[in-house]
Amino acid sequence: MFKLKLKNALSYSGVVSADGKNPFVEVKTKMEADRAVATGYFDIVEIPPEVLKVPDDNQYTVASLKKLNKEQQEEVIAQFNGDLESVKNEEERIGLILHLQVQQKAEKE
Repeated sequence: MFKLKLKNALSYSGVVSADGKNPFVEVKTKMEADRAVATGYFDIVEIPPEVLKVPDDNQYTVASLKKLNKEQQEEVIAQFNGDLESVKNEEERIGLILHLQVQQKAEKE
């Protein structure tokens, strides 16, 4: 489940509902989470581990990484023990992930 948090609002009722006393909401799908975030009232604070899994061929690709949002890309970098401070935008995050992936594969061989 995706965990969302209401940001800077007293309450919201629409795609999902939350208020100041209960600012956290859980939704089952990425599409529901994206719809709630698109309202501008929510941030994703927890992503299910299965969303961050390496694709079946055990390698991330540029295309698979572009499908992830910033937080998800940062989580992948953290899984590879990468330096989040060294990247400033999506292109740099994707480049770092691909580099770390190659580096980790070389270390295992």
